[in-house]
Amino acid sequence: MTNEETYKFGIAGGFWQAFIPLRGAYSFWGDFMKRIVCFLFALFLLCPAAAAGESRDLPVVMYHHISADPARAGDYIVTPDILEGDLRYIAEHGYTAVSVGEILDYCAGRGGLPEKPILITFDDGQQSVLTYALPLLEKYDMCAVAAVVGAYCDAEETAPARDPEYSYLTWDEVAELAASGRFDIASHTQDMHRDTWPRRGCLPNPGESAEAYAAALGTDLAAVDAKIEAAAGSRPLAFAYPFGFHSDRTEELLAQHGYQLTLTCENRINDLNSGALDLGRYNRSAHADRAAFFKMLGIV
Repeated sequence: MTNEETYKFGIAGGFWQAFIPLRGAYSFWGDFMKRIVCFLFALFLLCPAAAAGESRDLPVVMYHHISADPARAGDYIVTPDILEGDLRYIAEHGYTAVSVGEILDYCAGRGGLPEKPILITFDDGQQSVLTYALPLLEKYDMCAVAAVVGAYCDAEETAPARDPEYSYLTWDEVAELAASGRFDIASHTQDMHRDTWPRRGCLPNPGESAEAYAAALGTDLAAVDAKIEAAAGSRPLAFAYPFGFHSDRTEELLAQHGYQLTLTCENRINDLNSGALDLGRYNRSAHADRAAFFKMLGIV
């Protein structure tokens, strides 16, 4: 249980302590009812949407690179035409793209969501997101999340040649995405986007102590957080796990660093009554039939 959760449950407990001070005199049913009401009161504090009995599914679609060369289309590369067809399909089926802020406000009870929300994400921070995705999002009045790898952006600053077919975003281009109002900038780590031994993504190494892991991940997050804040004007609240690898310890450390929404690669539709952590996503392969793909996300 987090400190915040402990505090909120403490509020509920204190509320009842004030009204029923004679603890030894509780009847069985009185104690039982106290526990039930305490639970409901705490539930309201922790997840107002769930306490209100609302149900809100959130499908999340995951894109990576966009290439103008149809010959390159594959599991992690779509063409601009495929992307535009997807956005049109989403709009025609009555879905509204939502931002990280809107999701977090909903989960905290500070705001509502459209009837059919969807979250659109782009991983790795390819320059093609600026070249192709941004104009299409503007055309269809949608928003999305761009999860950038700090080390990739750093390397682009001194790249001898750049092309949206293979380049990543520079930090100035990250700033351009953020300034457009169409993109939330998420972290994809500073330099842990690697599926190599011993560390896989941002997971702990085998045998790594809790202290050493916290220091390694903390150093990485501090670096990318500062760079995203300098480019986008605010620290990132969303984090995309490299390759989807995650653990309970990783989630705890991300929360300590201020991350409130995390993205996995697990294929499932999300229930926001359970919060905004470990959200499932469906990767959009160019090989997938559009209707069949979006049917998996509940969009029919």
